[in-house]
Amino acid sequence: MKRFACPSCDHEVFFDSLTCLGCGIDLAYDPDSARVEALDGRPGCDNRAEIGCNWIARKPEEGAFCASCALTETIPDLTVPGNDLRWRKIEAAKRRLIYSLLRLDLPLVSRAGNALRFRLLADEKMPDGRVQRVLTGHDDGLVTLNVSEADDDRRERMRTEMGERYRTLLGHCRHEVGHFYFDVLVAEGGRKAEFTALFGDPDQDYQAALNRHYAEGPPEGWEDRHVSAYATTHPWEDFAETFAHWLHMTDGLETASAYGLVSAPDPYARGPVEPLAQAWVPLAIAMNAMSRALGQPDLYPFVIAPPVVEKLGFIHDLMADRLRSAA
Repeated sequence: MKRFACPSCDHEVFFDSLTCLGCGIDLAYDPDSARVEALDGRPGCDNRAEIGCNWIARKPEEGAFCASCALTETIPDLTVPGNDLRWRKIEAAKRRLIYSLLRLDLPLVSRAGNALRFRLLADEKMPDGRVQRVLTGHDDGLVTLNVSEADDDRRERMRTEMGERYRTLLGHCRHEVGHFYFDVLVAEGGRKAEFTALFGDPDQDYQAALNRHYAEGPPEGWEDRHVSAYATTHPWEDFAETFAHWLHMTDGLETASAYGLVSAPDPYARGPVEPLAQAWVPLAIAMNAMSRALGQPDLYPFVIAPPVVEKLGFIHDLMADRLRSAA
C-alpha cells in the first residue's frame, strides 16, 4: 500500500480515511488515480454513510456504488444484530484486495463471461432446527464469504481447530480470487502445461483430494514445497494459496518501502521475483520479531522455501504483461 497525503494540507491520511484530521476536509479514494483526493462535490460511494466506504462512486451511468462495492451482489441480512459491522469489516478487507487487482489491471471478467462478484452470507437456522452452513469458496467467479469470519473470536477458534497458522478476512479474499485467476490466467491463458509441471495436475479429483486432506492431514515435510498446509490439498489450492501470498508479499513490500523500512524493488514493476523474495524474507522475520516484542503472534508465520519461490515466480510471470510502476 502507498502512503497518502491530504490534497489540501499535505497532512498524512490513510487508504480508508473519510476526513483529514489536519484540515477537516472530506476525502475519498479514487481508484483511477490511485490517490486519496478531496471529495469536494464528487459522488461518493452509496455505502459511504452506511459502512464507511470512502471510495469514489463509479461513473453515473455505471451506478452509484464504487468499483469495489459494486462487485458485492449479496449483502448480509441487516435485520440480524451485528451483520452491519460484519459487512463493514468484510468490505474494508475487500477494498484492499480490489486496490491490488486494479493496480495490476487484472480483468474482472473471464473470457468465458464469468464476472468476479461476491456474496456475503450467514449460516441459516432451518424450521426443523438444523443449521444450513455457508461455506466460504469460489465458483466461476462467484466468491462466497461466510460473514461470521468477521467475528474475531469465531475466526480465531476456526483457525485453532483447523491447525492454521494464519486466518484473516483479507487472506480469505486473496485466496478465493486466486481460484478466479487460475481460470483467467492459467486455464484461459494457455499456461496449463507450465502450471502442471510446478503445481501438479489440476484435473485430479478435487473432492477426493479434499476428503483425503481432512482425513489424513498434510504430508510429512510439506513445508519444503508448499507455502501452507492447506496448499497441499490440491493443485488448485496450492495456486490459490501461493497467489494470496504473492499479494501479501507485494502489498507488504510496497507498504514497507513507502515507510522507509526497506529498500526493495517496486513490486508492481516488471522483473524477476527473486529480488522481491530476498527483500521479503528479512522483512517478515523483523515483523515477526517486533510482533513478539509486543506480545503478539507472528505477523507472517510462514517459511518461503526455494520451491515456493519458484511458484511465486510463476505467478509473478503471469502478471508480467500487467505489472506497471506505481504512479
